[in-house]
Amino acid sequence: MQIREFRHGDMGPIVTAQCRYYSAAHDWHGNMEQLLLEVTANFLKSHIPGRSKCWIAEQDDQILGSIFCVDAGDSIAQLRLLYLDPAARGHGLGTKLIAECVNFARAAGYRELMLWTHAVLLPARRLYAAAGFVITATADHDEFGRTEPGETWTLHLK
Repeated sequence: MQIREFRHGDMGPIVTAQCRYYSAAHDWHGNMEQLLLEVTANFLKSHIPGRSKCWIAEQDDQILGSIFCVDAGDSIAQLRLLYLDPAARGHGLGTKLIAECVNFARAAGYRELMLWTHAVLLPARRLYAAAGFVITATADHDEFGRTEPGETWTLHLK
């Protein structure tokens, strides 16, 4: 398995994999696909080398995971769309993707890195906690077809 920077043509497979996984694993529908499309389209529209980045985990030209780091304004970076194919989990790949994101945000001069996730995503939450992120806010939402507890996590970089 290798981690590389994104190439044009990667966003479609990222959206498809996450949409299919979250629909099957968590019965998330509603605005899930729309959110994924918006995040990836916004990344492509506003990508500025040195301020935003996307990494792809792959093996034999098959995308197994991804993570984004984007500028959220006010010297804050945002980790977006961490995903690993279930077959690729348990090999340290999630930890490596998060480390890439944290190291990039720190090198780019951001003062903190934040993310938004769901309480039900226990494996991801364990990775975030292990990387030093802490929960700074919680709120329920129903954007994906049913009420879910969402969480904001923050890592201070300076």
